[in-house]
Amino acid sequence: MLSLGASIGLFGGSFDPFHNGHLEIVEAAVKAFPSDKILLMPVGQPPHKSRRLSFSTFRVETARLATEHLPQVIVSKREILSPGRNYTVDTIESLLQEYPGIKIKLISGSDFLFTVEEWSRYEKLMSLASFAIALRGDADLGESKQQADYLQKRYNAAIEFFPMKSTTVSATQVREILWAGASASQLLPENVDNLVKLYRPYSYKKVIEDIDESSWQKLNSIERRLFEYLGTERRLHTVSTCLLALELAAIHNVPALEAGTAALLHDLAKELSGGEQLAYSNDCLNIEERNPVLCHGPAAAYLAEEQFEVRSEDVLNAIQYHTTGRPGMSTLEKIIFLADKIEYGRPFKDLDEIRKLAFAEGLTASDKKIYLDRAVCRCYEEVFAALDRSGHEICPLSKEAYNILK
Repeated sequence: MLSLGASIGLFGGSFDPFHNGHLEIVEAAVKAFPSDKILLMPVGQPPHKSRRLSFSTFRVETARLATEHLPQVIVSKREILSPGRNYTVDTIESLLQEYPGIKIKLISGSDFLFTVEEWSRYEKLMSLASFAIALRGDADLGESKQQADYLQKRYNAAIEFFPMKSTTVSATQVREILWAGASASQLLPENVDNLVKLYRPYSYKKVIEDIDESSWQKLNSIERRLFEYLGTERRLHTVSTCLLALELAAIHNVPALEAGTAALLHDLAKELSGGEQLAYSNDCLNIEERNPVLCHGPAAAYLAEEQFEVRSEDVLNAIQYHTTGRPGMSTLEKIIFLADKIEYGRPFKDLDEIRKLAFAEGLTASDKKIYLDRAVCRCYEEVFAALDRSGHEICPLSKEAYNILK
């Protein structure tokens, strides 16, 4: 929580992912400015990057995990939640408006000094905040101080330097290693490495690149709105489900936007109270089940239509029946049913066989359909076994769907 008159260090970036180089600069800033709160600001929609960023949920969580040992550090979702492209000067203006009297110190590497005149409204930026520049050893000290003198004289910029350990780690380097399927453990904080290994967000590079720009922007907009509805663990599951659904959609010839939308919204109602879920599910047309354990699916379909303006009947059905499935499922419904249960964050055993069937590598279109149905059947069998062990009843819709497909 920020307080009036506080001094705030602001360190922004894509954090895709947050790596040891980022951590070095944050720890150095904490040491150099012990009385300041340090605000980490993952960007929502950057103004200049042409590369597609990972979903915001992963980037925010890597920043949080990497710095959770530093009580001085706060990870902010301000830019994630703001609509449109994010400009640092706008973020600073909104912070100053919300917290009058705070002093903001923009934390950056020395490259900032040489590029600041390319930033949006850079003269206004230099009038609103001071600048704390991290120097990686003595190599860039001379040129950096010369450039700082120029900015101070021309724009009256307030600039100070602080030391940090020399590092050559870059997010590009980390991503290239992960895209190649190798380990980047030496370049990542341990808990970030664990997250990346569990959810494998960087294994979907080709799937993401093949999505048209309009669809990708729409999916990112939906994902950013999920911060208002779901906590961290549920969002991690949701975006992991989305990535797997996008991969399955590419394999089984389903539009990426439909698969991604259904996956992102499938658990939209999961964290509402039981009463709210039941009320929303009662309003969902053609509802088959009144089981309180299952009504979050119909409730999510209702919210998807009312609050996210989803009009596709196939997408709404995929959301509504993602837990149980139903007789006569479309290909999209099967994909969402599977992706929800076999995304890489799931702790269940025996998922590799189901994934292998669903991926149907190297098969013809007709064979892919057969293997997708087999994957759904194997998934049902695992679900039925788990329900039997826990003493819960099997949903009649699931039984009927399984009997038709097997």
